[in-house]
Amino acid sequence: MDSTKTPLDKKLLNSGLKLLQQPALPLVSMVQFLFLTGPFTTVTEVIGEMPAPIETGYATYDQPQELLRRHQQALELLERVKSGAEPDFEVVTAQGEPVDAMTAVSAVIMQQVLTDELEEINSLLCAPCNCRLCCIGPDSSMQHDFFEIPLGDEESSFFAVDRLDTTASRAHCSMDEEPLQENNAPFYKRIEPALVHWQNGWSLILPKSTTCPNLEPSQGRCRVYADRPEVCRRPQIFPYVIEKLDSKGVKPLYRLRQSLLAIVDCPYVGVLQDEIAAYGAASELEVLFKQNKA
Repeated sequence: MDSTKTPLDKKLLNSGLKLLQQPALPLVSMVQFLFLTGPFTTVTEVIGEMPAPIETGYATYDQPQELLRRHQQALELLERVKSGAEPDFEVVTAQGEPVDAMTAVSAVIMQQVLTDELEEINSLLCAPCNCRLCCIGPDSSMQHDFFEIPLGDEESSFFAVDRLDTTASRAHCSMDEEPLQENNAPFYKRIEPALVHWQNGWSLILPKSTTCPNLEPSQGRCRVYADRPEVCRRPQIFPYVIEKLDSKGVKPLYRLRQSLLAIVDCPYVGVLQDEIAAYGAASELEVLFKQNKA
């Protein structure tokens, strides 16, 4: 089934849509305000005092305590701020200026909460689509020359393909105007997938008409599904509150983005754009709809 061309029945998405309509960040903001302004020593105390139901301008939460306990570990970062401890990471604005400790911690909490929440939402929305879009390169009719799957440092070991890790590759990014050259041609002109170590880390590059090496061809199933890369667990609505940067210092460094990224090639993103925009607005984030393949 080519779900990029077959209309998707929105009814198939009900389980994921239900969670999309109950965003955690409005409740997280309440906990943050109450904890920092009230006589509390732990986040657990605040969560325990949250009433039920809670109504916002976007949703009604019948079990707010249960929802918040899923994100308690991330929220406990607030306890360090209230105690006066400095964060063990740094966050800068888009212009590179450092932000204050509270803004930094709040952004990291938001990123973690959204990451956890959207992993579940995306999994529920993706399953009914019967789609392989994230696992294949652009076809011959598309304008894009390649599809990129960003990887964590240890995740490159999941793929048995050629590796390109050179001084030149580490000085480039995948979308540079002047592309990285391999054998006197742009890197994406190769005919097989490859792992490339860019300035900002590893990516799997799928040139035109290629397929992820871990996609089983007859059934269209992932051979490493249980241990698949983090990015493959979160198609195709991404938290973009902060962006990790290369750090020359001791602490991890992030840039503040305050956004949510949704890939409109994806069948469920295509039919849920209004709902995703509402989710972003309720979470006080800018929603960026982007096409990966055209």
